[in-house]
Amino acid sequence: MGFATSYLQRHSYFGPFIPVPPRDSTSLIVVIPCYNEPGILDSIVSLYKAARPSFPVEVIVVVNSPLGTDRAAVLQNERTLHQVSRWSAQHSDPDFAVHAIDVPPFPVKHAGAGFARKTGMDEAAGRFDLLNNERGIIASFDADSTCDPNYFTELEKCFSDDRTNGCTVHFEHPLHHPGNPILNNPIVKYELYLRYFVEAMRYSGFPWSFHTIGSCFAVNSGVYARQGGMNRKKAGEDFYFLHKLFPLGNFTELNSTRVIPSARISDRLPFGTGAAMRRLLGTHGELPTYPPESFEELSDVFGAIEAFYRADDNAISDITGHFSPCMLEYLALKGFAEAVVQANNNSASPGAFRKRFFIWFNGLRILQYLNFARSHGRQDLPVSEAAGALLERKGLIPEKTETGLLFQYRTMQREKAWKC
Repeated sequence: MGFATSYLQRHSYFGPFIPVPPRDSTSLIVVIPCYNEPGILDSIVSLYKAARPSFPVEVIVVVNSPLGTDRAAVLQNERTLHQVSRWSAQHSDPDFAVHAIDVPPFPVKHAGAGFARKTGMDEAAGRFDLLNNERGIIASFDADSTCDPNYFTELEKCFSDDRTNGCTVHFEHPLHHPGNPILNNPIVKYELYLRYFVEAMRYSGFPWSFHTIGSCFAVNSGVYARQGGMNRKKAGEDFYFLHKLFPLGNFTELNSTRVIPSARISDRLPFGTGAAMRRLLGTHGELPTYPPESFEELSDVFGAIEAFYRADDNAISDITGHFSPCMLEYLALKGFAEAVVQANNNSASPGAFRKRFFIWFNGLRILQYLNFARSHGRQDLPVSEAAGALLERKGLIPEKTETGLLFQYRTMQREKAWKC
């Protein structure tokens, strides 16, 4: 029995799709969910042209659709299977194998990026299981993304440290679209929105403040199996999956290479790049976001962790008495004092307590607080205003334009890799 056999038997929805075994030394598999994607070969060619690592690479294209998909999408999926198979035959390379797998239609209730990503990542885990390669790298990519030429070699360097459990990869959307200039301004706003949110999380003191983007992460295959694999959520699968890994530690940003996600408009998902672009184009307005004040209130809580360690009920009450009324109401609603007591009862050291604290006050609970504060009168701000205000709180001088702010955030977040 291999390292992932038990996981696959319990949690995988399909048997293996690829009949040929991987080459013995294969150590990196890229997974690409693909539904109704006429441009899939652009992504494959981008990966193909990237410098090769010291071991063979595979790419698994998960061609999928929900039950009842319209005929046009079904036909495009059939063309994709043919295109990818033909391209693979024409570019025969023992060190770069491309497999297109034809997945049975997903039930409508579960169909989406999560189920497709899970299917491909499970297939990758199974192939590494055949090799008993627990250190194999499973990289998550998208069918409308491309990458820098050093994508593979930098992933190899990152995972050459046996302690590395996973990484997120630096991303930059294309900001100029000569053929469709209407996209230029919305994508600047949206990427600034993503970067502001992560930077605000870091400002609050949250240790797991990583971007969670489906096309921009990679994980150790043994860790993938031990942590129960990818979920099948319709959207947000990347957020939930990665926040399951962060508490393990040994997770890092990989900023020495880059993924370039598409800035296209889409109506497939309720949120994400495509949905945000659609809303921005529809309103021609601002992109609102949570103000820095809400993150400062989180900072008050996270900055008191050392004081909460070994604190009794009276001490907890004294510490929280300095928090804002909105935060106090939220913490009482969520049973914060009881959670602190329980974390203390199960922690033999400050480090253990800190980990348990943030497993309770995790990324999802942070989002809940931000929305709670909004529902109690905290006004959103236009993203450019919020991004500028946060930089001022950090003692920096913000650029005056949205594009300038975005480049400022890109530089700031790329200069130093976030680790946990």
